[in-house]
Amino acid sequence: MPGPEASDTDLELLRYIALRREPFATARDIEPKTSVGYKQTRNRLDDLVEEGLLNVDMVGTTKVYWLSDAGRERLAEGGD
Repeated sequence: MPGPEASDTDLELLRYIALRREPFATARDIEPKTSVGYKQTRNRLDDLVEEGLLNVDMVGTTKVYWLSDAGRERLAEGGD
């Protein structure tokens, strides 16, 4: 059963990563900035990977996300 709809937009999630000092983030890094918990944040980030807006790689047991070229273009356009 899906959880409640997140109020954070895709664009906001991309922006949270883009504005970090490091060019990458984990779901734990992003979760405090969102209106939802860790699991839903991670699921939303995975959805953005499927849409081609984020890249992801495993570092040890942790997923690390960074903006793809399409994600940077989406931010530049400002559309959601």
